[in-house]
Amino acid sequence: MSRGGIQVHRRIPLGVGIVLVVGLLAAGVAQSRPSAGTINIGWVGDKSGPTASSQLPALHGLESYIQYINGKGGVNGNTINLVEKDDQYSPTNELSAVKSLISDSHVPVITGLGQSTGFASVLPILSQNKVIGLPYQTVLKAASYPFQPYIFAGTCSYGDQAYIAAAYGLKRLHKKSYAGVTIGIPVIGVASGQEWTEAVTAAVKKLGATNIVNETLPPTLVSADVQIQDMQSKGVNLVFLHEGIGAAIIYAGAAAKYGFDVPTLMSSGATSEATFTVSPYSVSKDFLGTQCADPPYVANTPQGKLISTVAKQQGANADDLRQTGYSQGWVAGMILVQALKNAKGDYSSQGIKKGLEAIRKLETGVTPPISYALKCHLGWSTTRPYTYNYKTKGLAPVGTWAQWTPFDPHPYAAPGTCGVARGAAG
Repeated sequence: MSRGGIQVHRRIPLGVGIVLVVGLLAAGVAQSRPSAGTINIGWVGDKSGPTASSQLPALHGLESYIQYINGKGGVNGNTINLVEKDDQYSPTNELSAVKSLISDSHVPVITGLGQSTGFASVLPILSQNKVIGLPYQTVLKAASYPFQPYIFAGTCSYGDQAYIAAAYGLKRLHKKSYAGVTIGIPVIGVASGQEWTEAVTAAVKKLGATNIVNETLPPTLVSADVQIQDMQSKGVNLVFLHEGIGAAIIYAGAAAKYGFDVPTLMSSGATSEATFTVSPYSVSKDFLGTQCADPPYVANTPQGKLISTVAKQQGANADDLRQTGYSQGWVAGMILVQALKNAKGDYSSQGIKKGLEAIRKLETGVTPPISYALKCHLGWSTTRPYTYNYKTKGLAPVGTWAQWTPFDPHPYAAPGTCGVARGAAG
């Protein structure tokens, strides 16, 4: 199905998926080769697997912006065509999809890439083929440390979030250091969970922490009773949680069951309305989060209002517009379009790479201004904390983006990039 020049692949029933995939890939490849006036951009992500609930709103935001631009004449008269591949949150499928987009569809850019577990295998394929990767939901340290010439962060990193969360935690505790505070770090047992653990540990230790309790949550979380009881027995009084929305709600249920209602700083994956409203109030009232972008309804800016207006005109799902991911997808579209404009007709990976590196202070209205450079592919200057306002029924950002910039040392920037001195330790 096509939507405003965008290839949209609907979910294939699992019972016939294996039979149809080969034929559909062959047909899709034949249709996806660039034609005059068409710029193909690849997307790989989860449409039908366990993280589809968080990845689909972001994809819809990206589709919405591309449809909006195509409706205004495209980029210098060229239509953008999004060639989408469903990886079902399988690292094997993700790798296969990336290879297909490169060898068969010949795309210069692949975006999405929201699966932390598969990133290590995808990264060398992108680099070897000099194809740009623009992950806009998950940015791992490997994307920028060591410096990767063909990888551009389409959102803030877990390192950014960890340092901002650590700074905000002190403010909520009304303390100047974490000395004497026992910190719990429960995380999903995947690559991003390991990164969250390492980043939070580094951040809180710099602020005086010495007592840290680590907990691993299974990827398919059914109960967090064991982890909650362990942290409770060890006197944890501040938590840094990294999980998806569904698992965060299960975690909250276990915390409520045992009366474990301590301030809980969450990574962006769990910082959503559902986590606050579906979780037991006795626990969710102490939840605090971090995000890389405002949901459309939060941003009191012309661009934020434009997102909602355009999406409604296109018949978007109302629930999507309550998601931060929708804004992240829209912003990824803004970044791509600005890079294509800067490329001045050279839509090869090299031309688009130069176009991305020329972006300076791109105002999105829902994120901090975005800037890249020849030796800095981390476009976000910071992130910021969020709470939930139960009276107005919505996420509430804490302060301005600029207010939190001094607390973010950009820990994922390699030495010699993004202002980090050469020889600095990572």
